[in-house]
Amino acid sequence: MESERRQANRWRGRLRSGKLFDTAKRFLVSCRVIDISEIGARLQPESDRPLPLELHYRADDDEDFRAASLVWVRKRQIGIHFAPPAPPEPPAGPASPSP
Repeated sequence: MESERRQANRWRGRLRSGKLFDTAKRFLVSCRVIDISEIGARLQPESDRPLPLELHYRADDDEDFRAASLVWVRKRQIGIHFAPPAPPEPPAGPASPSP
């Protein structure tokens, strides 16, 4: 029996779909969500087109893009790992005078 290697809980993605985009956010392929977690997803792309290792994922019910890496490809399914969110930018403060 194989041990579970997941680092986060996952949720089944029944009737959920999403889209994959390249790093310039150009559409690549639509996909069905098999399961998804906070750190990654198992997807079934609608075509066998080659995918880049670095890409963006967007759920059909969301406007946000999530940076991701392609981790594995098996039997018409793929695994992606979401990049950690970028830290918030510090608020702009008053400019300090030049010496």
